[in-house]
Amino acid sequence: MRLGVTNQKGGAGKTTTTLNVAGALNQRGHDVLVIDLDPQGHATEGLGFEDLYDDPDRDSLFDVLPDLDRMGDLEQLVVEHQEVDVVPSHERMINAEDELANVMKREERLNMLFDESDADQRWDYILVDCPPNLGVLTDNAIVATGNVLIPAQAKSTSIRAIELLFKQLRSIESAFGDVDEVGLVANEVGVDGEAEEMMEWFKDVFEDRENCEVFEIRKRVALQRAWNAGVSIFEHDEDSDMEEVYLDVARHLEEYPNA
Repeated sequence: MRLGVTNQKGGAGKTTTTLNVAGALNQRGHDVLVIDLDPQGHATEGLGFEDLYDDPDRDSLFDVLPDLDRMGDLEQLVVEHQEVDVVPSHERMINAEDELANVMKREERLNMLFDESDADQRWDYILVDCPPNLGVLTDNAIVATGNVLIPAQAKSTSIRAIELLFKQLRSIESAFGDVDEVGLVANEVGVDGEAEEMMEWFKDVFEDRENCEVFEIRKRVALQRAWNAGVSIFEHDEDSDMEEVYLDVARHLEEYPNA
């Protein structure tokens, strides 16, 4: 199964969601690949590979996506983490959208890379951590995966961001085929009235969608400590009640049609 983790609003918890859902899938025995498509490299940092982010001798998606002759080269970009395989980001990715702007099938390059590299035969789950914008890199992730998991904070400012994302998804569907909203992960949920109202809004909007669920992640310092240690909450030496929620997300993905 391929899954894009996306919300163009900054601070939504995209990378925390990506890394801990990947960790949960690993806990359940799956081979997982994490693609850091964000030029800022947060997933790369969160998995402890920040030294690769500015390595001038390392190829990255910046080098591969614009080059049709390299569509089978995914494995060359992969590094091993104790929990998952990773395609790190790179500082050159800051210029990736400009590089892709004038190439043919610019929104389909990541999909071509997955297909021609036989990625679905190599990994059970491919999670793409998207940039915090609705540009061509995010379009690539959505086209390549056809499934999106949407992280969001339980704040009223999330409403417009999600509405804009829905418009983008429908636009992509009109050109490239169906995109499924697999679920929403509400992050850093507090106990205030705004959070309660937003959880109701999330459920009203998402749970009417076929096979879509809403998950609630409470504020826990253990999640930040796991990030600082370069691992998911499952490999961190501190237990957290949020592990079970991420495992619920993993089980939902396992049961998802066509997973």
